[in-house]
Amino acid sequence: MKSLFYLLAASILFFLNCTTMGAGGYSSYPSVYMNEEPLLAKSLFASDNAIISQAAIDTILSSRIKIPENSKVALIKFAGPTEHNSSTYGYGYWRSEAYLKLQQSYVDTLTSKIEHSSKINSVSVLPSLLTPQSPTIPVLREASVRLQSPLLVIYRINSDIYEEYRVFRSNKSKAYATVEVVLLDVRTGIIPFTSIATREYQSTKTKEDTNDRDLIRRTEQEAVNRALDKVAEELIHFLNTN
Repeated sequence: MKSLFYLLAASILFFLNCTTMGAGGYSSYPSVYMNEEPLLAKSLFASDNAIISQAAIDTILSSRIKIPENSKVALIKFAGPTEHNSSTYGYGYWRSEAYLKLQQSYVDTLTSKIEHSSKINSVSVLPSLLTPQSPTIPVLREASVRLQSPLLVIYRINSDIYEEYRVFRSNKSKAYATVEVVLLDVRTGIIPFTSIATREYQSTKTKEDTNDRDLIRRTEQEAVNRALDKVAEELIHFLNTN
């Protein structure tokens, strides 16, 4: 009977001793973690390193881009979200002579303005046959290299007519246009400049407008030209000062 009592007492003491040690070890852990663990200063995820190294990130963010003198610029247009559903030119707009001339006028406008930069020697349109339908930055860089263009200007136009003017005001038209421009430095793959401009324009039907569609087209074109002027002005300023 005494042996059983001594055995039970020893078991209780052993259990209390283990519990006290465990509590002491647990309570001291936060102190060690807070004071002795090294600080994490960069990403260690393999997926991040597979895309771009930490050293490259540090170098890029601490460096600047210098626009070379007498540069050749490649120019490419991305289709806007409303372009494939043009209500202004109707079905088959891509075969419309007026539509094609309008798109060429936008290219000519942007080209002539870029060429006003003191650092630009020439501007060449990047043919669509050199790129897939949805090109990536590496594909665009390679296509620009084949044209020996150290700079690539990517632009997109989104324009349309305000619905309330389309439906209820037959003698008036009001349009908006948003133009996006991205400058890619082909040598480094860096995008040192971007610009987005939205402009609107309202006009009234004149004797030169043979119908409401002519009025709408003229109004939309003027809105686009105003947005193009704005982004081109900002782009030229960047080119001349960098």
